[in-house]
Amino acid sequence: MKCSHICRHTLGGLLLWFLGAGFTGCQKEVPQVKRITKTMEKESLARMDGLVRECRVCHGVEEAQRGPILDGMEYGYLYDQLQKFRSGIRGQNPDNRSEHLMGIGIKKVKNDLESAYLADWFARQEPKPAVRTVVGDLDRGKLFYTARCASCHGEQAEGNRLLAGPALNRLEGWYFLEQMRKFRSGDRGYHPLDESGRVMAAASTGITDSTLRDLVAYVVSAHGPADAPSMRDRMVPGKSVKPF
Repeated sequence: MKCSHICRHTLGGLLLWFLGAGFTGCQKEVPQVKRITKTMEKESLARMDGLVRECRVCHGVEEAQRGPILDGMEYGYLYDQLQKFRSGIRGQNPDNRSEHLMGIGIKKVKNDLESAYLADWFARQEPKPAVRTVVGDLDRGKLFYTARCASCHGEQAEGNRLLAGPALNRLEGWYFLEQMRKFRSGDRGYHPLDESGRVMAAASTGITDSTLRDLVAYVVSAHGPADAPSMRDRMVPGKSVKPF
């Protein structure tokens, strides 16, 4: 289905979202939404197919070095993060290379409506399976998640909108672990206006790598994307006894 068709179909809902309360926790962290004009709507719709294609270069499954898969993530969280990149709340730290690249790439998104269209498009896609890349003790991970994470992110990692806690059940293990390490090191959640990021940075202080691995392995195993076969599973002949 063409992106432009999806965008037209959901335009009314997006405009209502703009006029309403929005996503909990976003109001102080992102720029004020500018008035949406008919010209803006027309120009943004015309750009959507190209913008989606460009996003897919890094947020698809083909590249060896790529960003996270966004398919099926929450609309509110995606919109919030896009606006943080647009406003400079995220993406301004060269030491955080992947975020810095996103901070450059986001300049192609010209206005709030295009952020909304992109967030809506990715949120409506079917979640993709993910290769299990993080190994840990699932029992210890469950205990840690229940004690430290479930109150904000939900018992099933489904998220808690009232507390601005995003869902974790669409995250790939490698990306989940990487972000937790960045919160812990201060490479994410450092901006004074990134309220939710600063909460995570504070909550991650002192957590060992072993515990982070247990946590990520549990969440991905119990609540995460469907398991996808690795390249090794796909390439090694079924009857091969040679170790790889």
